[in-house]
Amino acid sequence: MTDRELIKKAFSSSVLFQGLPIDKSWFYKEFSRNDKISEHQNGIDCLGLIIKGSAEVSPGDGSAVSRIGAGAEFGICNIFINENMPTEITAKTACKAAFMPKDVFASLLSQDNVLMYRYVRLCNEKMIYLAEKLRLMSIQGCKERLEFWLRQNSANGEVTVKLSKDDLAKRLGISRASLFRALSQLELSGIISCYGATIVLNNAN
Repeated sequence: MTDRELIKKAFSSSVLFQGLPIDKSWFYKEFSRNDKISEHQNGIDCLGLIIKGSAEVSPGDGSAVSRIGAGAEFGICNIFINENMPTEITAKTACKAAFMPKDVFASLLSQDNVLMYRYVRLCNEKMIYLAEKLRLMSIQGCKERLEFWLRQNSANGEVTVKLSKDDLAKRLGISRASLFRALSQLELSGIISCYGATIVLNNAN
């Protein structure tokens, strides 16, 4: 696919840019696996959009916050302040990203009410996500933290865990061994039942 075809496809998955025309201000860069993907490109502060491959967002201490793929935006929460984001983005596969200078994006926001609404809504969603993450990290005890996460992510008393055990442990801010112990403790106490990737909360009500 050409760069334009890739960004067009990524736009279709983007919460922010879906359905909007592709501005000529975008430029593109490829990254190898484990490369750091910075919002500073060619000496310019930029917002980015993953258009191929996947990357991981982390606070820089080895714990994962989230995995992002094509259509995911980054570097958008500090458009109007001269402050670096405290997170790191690392390519988990061969990856390609599109970048736009932040001052150009800020100008687009002032001209497009739909884009401005989506931008504000997306920033609000990110604030809520981070607040929930802080609440999770404030819970002491691996078993208690895992149970809280399961309840937050359950539907009708069930959770289908799509993360690997390593990724789930990182998401919870605990070790893999601690995760297995917590799962075993919750199952032995009758709080959960495990069926492969599906975990049933026995006292969900």
